[in-house]
Amino acid sequence: MNGLSEELKKRTDNDQAEAPATFLFIHGLQNFKKFRQDDDFSFSTGEGEANPAAQFQKLTTEGPSHGMHVVVTLDTYNNVNRFLGRKSLSEFEMRVLFQMSTNDSASLCDDPKASTLGLHRALLYNEQEGYLETFRPYALPGADWIDEVSRKLQRLLKPSA
Repeated sequence: MNGLSEELKKRTDNDQAEAPATFLFIHGLQNFKKFRQDDDFSFSTGEGEANPAAQFQKLTTEGPSHGMHVVVTLDTYNNVNRFLGRKSLSEFEMRVLFQMSTNDSASLCDDPKASTLGLHRALLYNEQEGYLETFRPYALPGADWIDEVSRKLQRLLKPSA
């Protein structure tokens, strides 16, 4: 997290338009307790140590404008509130919801539609464009597919001679 935080600071200070897009994927954010938001009334030790929760929050709020993007999964709406909070949640423009309670659905996408989803269905919510789309999710791709896509992306990112 320190490295990503330093990279964001460099990009912010130098306004690097040429910097490549960087993606941070965290599957199961609820398992990373150090990224949990601190209480507003907690005290810091003042020893100058980097706070991973504060670094993570800064990356989610300031990163996208500098080409640094965060993709996370969380298992419950309560964990969304614990780890992201309302302010940081608004930074996640696109959300995928599976079947959940009416209240949780309304809190995440301003619509209770995710409460009516059945098995093997999900809901894509695009906050900026304001639409909901039901779709059928699939399993994670295999390692060979990921390697192939990675190679193709590397070829696309290399500057042409």
